Amino acid sequence: MKLARVVGTVVSTINSPILDDRTLLLCDLVEPSGEASGGYLIAVDTVGAGAGELVLILDEGTSARQIVGETHGPLRTVVVGIVDEVAGPASVAKAKAESSRPKKAVDPASAAAPRTRRSPTARRASAG
Repeated sequence: MKLARVVGTVVSTINSPILDDRTLLLCDLVEPSGEASGGYLIAVDTVGAGAGELVLILDEGTSARQIVGETHGPLRTVVVGIVDEVAGPASVAKAKAESSRPKKAVDPASAAAPRTRRSPTARRASAG
């Protein structure tokens, strides 16, 4: 599932029968903090969401068709909920960390050198 903000509707006068009498919403994807994450989806509205609302989107074809009671057809994405609040460390900590974190200066010599990863066994050996 994904979080998104409804930014408008999409009108399609000629479409597949599975979309007849259904509202299509244009939704911008967002992070748990509410900031735009880039990208958008067009989703069938099943909950009566409106512009500006934060919504929960199901973006899995078979599950989406089950929500609207269809077994076949070109339907992949549906709005399944209107979100009142996103709570928890992921929603707040990320936004705070990004806004208060000083920007690191990048040393061109170290940026060009590839980083090596130690195996879990090597990490355990050096920790002991």
